[in-house]
This record gives sequence, structure tokens and C-alpha cells, in this order.
Amino acid sequence: MSVPDLSPHALASLLAIAEHGSLSAAARARSLTQPSITRQIQDLERQLDVVLVERTSQGARLTPAGESLAEGARELLTGLAALPERVRARQGEVAGTVRLGTVDSIGIYVLPPILAGFVQANPRVEVKMVCQSSPQLMAMLLADELDVAVGTTEHAKLTSERLFQNPLVVVYPPNLPAKEVPTSMADLAKRRVVTFAKGLTVRTLIDQAFAKAGLEFAPVFELANVEVIKAMVRAGLGFGIIPDGCVQGMELGASQIRDLKVSRTIRLMYRPQHPSLATEKMVEWLRKLRST
Repeated sequence: MSVPDLSPHALASLLAIAEHGSLSAAARARSLTQPSITRQIQDLERQLDVVLVERTSQGARLTPAGESLAEGARELLTGLAALPERVRARQGEVAGTVRLGTVDSIGIYVLPPILAGFVQANPRVEVKMVCQSSPQLMAMLLADELDVAVGTTEHAKLTSERLFQNPLVVVYPPNLPAKEVPTSMADLAKRRVVTFAKGLTVRTLIDQAFAKAGLEFAPVFELANVEVIKAMVRAGLGFGIIPDGCVQGMELGASQIRDLKVSRTIRLMYRPQHPSLATEKMVEWLRKLRST
């Protein structure tokens, strides 16, 4: 098999230009001089006989040929970065870094004991975790800013595995008399409701359910974080609609709305190309959530 003599350092510089939008910024990110970056790109263009980068008044951007090369380069460099780890793994050692992303509610209530077990079983693996919305998690996976994520959406370029269904419940102050707790969507539509902002998975499910029932749904607060929603509910500012499992102890009352039969799907997402051994171990460990 003929192997093209493309420098991985030059490919990394091409990706840096795509990310930072200028040769000078890419040079700083790569700890190189701008002439060095320029020579690397010129070498690639000469080898491939195409223009990869065009200068603009705002900086620099990749041409369509550059975008195509960058897409393949990202996969190639990820595989190269994993090689030392795979060599060590042949000696029985699992080491490296896993960049994990998750939505807030899973990161707060579900992942901590799972991660504690993973870290104990794999002490040489460093786990870096961020909490973001599910669409942002997908974007970060596609940009190689994360290795694996637990969220509620999916993408054609990502491997997606269903973990479990998470129904929605109404929450309220724990001292509220039972007769005052709404039990139907029609009743809930007349109350002050605190829930998630538009564009988030839970809110989309709620909006679709109320629209299907022919009911108007107008929350008094639309928020991004489940803990903020719960704080508003504890203060008596409205009833909350959140995923089941987000209430701990007696902090709030929680019950199902009999005709609100919707659940969010929790998914495990990762890129299918060349996962590191540490990432493979994390994926295996997160599959334990299927029994949660």
C-alpha cells in the first residue's frame, strides 16, 4: 500500500487554522512561528497540488479541499494519538485521558457513582468532564473536543446507543397539600410552571405533548439547569416539570401527571473512528447505565 508522505505536524497546523481562523493564532496555539505554519501548509499544498488555505481580510480559512483534508486529518491524528496508549495496553496497562461530556441532570444525579467505580478500577486514566446541553455535546464530539458523551440527542456521524428512558414528573414544595397538586395536563396548564428553556430536549417533549392535547403551555420561568428549576419550585414560584430521578430525599414532592406520558431517551454517544483504549473502557463502563 502506498502511503502519502503527509506530515502529521502540518496536518495539525491545518486543523489549528480551521479552529482559530488565522495563521498567527494557529501559530500561537501550536507554539510555532507564523513562517513555520506557512511553510507546513505550502508543503501540503505542493504535495497535493491544491490550494488548502485562502487568506481573507479577517484572517484565513480553509478552501473546500482544505476542509476535506481537515476532516480526514482529524480522524488520522486521533488514531495516532492513541497509538502509545494501545502499545502500553498490550502490557496490561490502561492509561490516558478520557474527555467526557454530559447533560446537567445526568451529571448531577446519575454519573457520580458510575465515575467513582471507573476511576477506582482504572487509576491511570484521567477523566475530564464537562456539562453542556445535548446539542452542544454533539458539536463537541464532532469537533474532537470530547471522546464520549451521555445526552438526549443523536447524530448520523456519531455512534449512538440507547441507555434508558427517563419519564417526566411534576415537582412541588414538600408541604403542599395533596389536593393542590395537579394530576392532569389540563390542570397543570392553568398553573404557574417552571421548566426548561426552548430548544432543550425536555422542553421540546413538553411542548409537543401540550400541543397534541390542544392545550396552551406558557411557563413563568424557562431555565437551563435543573437545580435552578428546583430552587424556584422550593421558593413557591410554581410547579416544576423535570426528569424523574432529579429529586433527592424530601427536598421536593414529585408525582406523575396521568396523561403526560412522555420520556426522554438517554443515549451514549461517541465517534466510531479509532477510539482510544481508555475511551473504549469508559464506553463499556457507561453501558452499565442500561440497568439503572
